[in-house]
Amino acid sequence: MKFRRLPPLHTLEAFEAAARRLSFKLAAQELHLTPSAISHQIKALEAFLGFTLFRRGNRSLELTDGGRAYLAVVHDTLAKLRSGSARVVQRYARANLKISAGPFIASEIIVPALPAFQEAHPDIDVRIDTDLRPIDLLHEDMDVALRFGSGDWKGLAAEQLLQVSAVPVCAPALAPALRRSGPSRLDAVTLIHSSPMPDGWTQWASAAGVVLGTPKRDVWLDSYLAILRAAEQGLGLALGLLPLVQPSITRRRLVMPWPRLRLDIPQGYYLLYRPQDRERPEVLAFRTWLLDLLRSERIIG
Repeated sequence: MKFRRLPPLHTLEAFEAAARRLSFKLAAQELHLTPSAISHQIKALEAFLGFTLFRRGNRSLELTDGGRAYLAVVHDTLAKLRSGSARVVQRYARANLKISAGPFIASEIIVPALPAFQEAHPDIDVRIDTDLRPIDLLHEDMDVALRFGSGDWKGLAAEQLLQVSAVPVCAPALAPALRRSGPSRLDAVTLIHSSPMPDGWTQWASAAGVVLGTPKRDVWLDSYLAILRAAEQGLGLALGLLPLVQPSITRRRLVMPWPRLRLDIPQGYYLLYRPQDRERPEVLAFRTWLLDLLRSERIIG
């Protein structure tokens, strides 16, 4: 049998993502589609090929023998198409850089300094994505990512940008009372917690060698930007990450009631990119600029 036509590209992308993750739901999230759309695209591909790609259970998805064989072909073909397209675009199109960063580091660190990057690199267009969902740089249309973690991202190059330490911060109006009472008496203050790091305050108290008092109330927030904004508005006491919180301290939006009580955190902020993009001019330019920015007085104080 000889094919004169090729299957539609979007069906191949849907199949590759579903086969790699063995989940229509996860494939849909990766491709910004619905699970139903993924299912319809794979059915269309199966009809085109003339054989079944998956065995579908009630709560399971498994590749058939034909599906496994076809996955090897599709995975290799899409990888070559992506890398080949990138090479041609890099040579003939205007350079662009797609950056994934959390809301805080994007709005408080990168965007305020972005005019300097654009002035130094007027030929590079920048797009910043602040979606909090996990990004798969190996398969998604994104060039670099800034992430907080331990540095272990399989298949990616990870360069540590900053080591951080946690220190309590609050609005200036709350600081005098907190300095007088100390961390063991928090009955008049709200404690602001990070949902992604639920043990943050417990770890800080242990490292600082203090007994943390019972707060007036607890508030849980899921983003670092929201936590700092809440602290700035006088909601309560939060854990700030130095040196990233330094600009807010310099501007007196936040203060440290107990500046010597800080917790060194083993995780840090990393710049992630695909290994094959290590020498890509746009990635090199952004990496150099970002390292200079993070080591500047504006950040480290």
